[in-house]
Amino acid sequence: MRLIYDSKDFVHHKVLKTLILTYVVLVLLSVPYQLIAEGEQTKKDKQEEKSTINQKREEGLIVCEHADLFEQDEETGLTTLTGSVRIQQTNGFLNADKVILHRDLDTGEYKKTVAVGNVEMRDKDIFATCEHAIIDHVEDVVELSEDVVVLQNEDRLEAKQFMFNRRTGKRTGKGDVKFRVRISSSNQEDGNASSNKSK
Repeated sequence: MRLIYDSKDFVHHKVLKTLILTYVVLVLLSVPYQLIAEGEQTKKDKQEEKSTINQKREEGLIVCEHADLFEQDEETGLTTLTGSVRIQQTNGFLNADKVILHRDLDTGEYKKTVAVGNVEMRDKDIFATCEHAIIDHVEDVVELSEDVVVLQNEDRLEAKQFMFNRRTGKRTGKGDVKFRVRISSSNQEDGNASSNKSK
């Protein structure tokens, strides 16, 4: 009579069964951790999405951080802020003695901002000072006048008037224009090297 299982096959079968059960247990234990990790990633993705939505909502937002006086006229659509006015806006800030916000009566949207007296303005990488500024939110144009100084990186422009079209990137200075730019070139390094050789 022949045995169905000999002892060697029985041991191999037992070892194989143990290995399979161990593998199944490990897989089952890893599933909750994967689900938790996926849940955390989903939660993180939702937070990033919410942050992006909030940023988009804040685009075009004008926030007055300080003014000594606030007046609003519903008939004309004018909001006047007076006295050390500090405004945060998309891509920068606007500080002035007086700021007038012009609201379109039909749409309710602000179409123009006028700043007067000791104007300081940052718009992305441009910082400017002047006495009078007009920001046209519809055409996306900034007009500065009276004692205008515009700084961008190491460049400096002084003029009586300065106009900047945000859409096209075109900038125009008019009246007693003074302009300074820094030019970096490899010639400076070559000049330094040749002067060192002559010594």
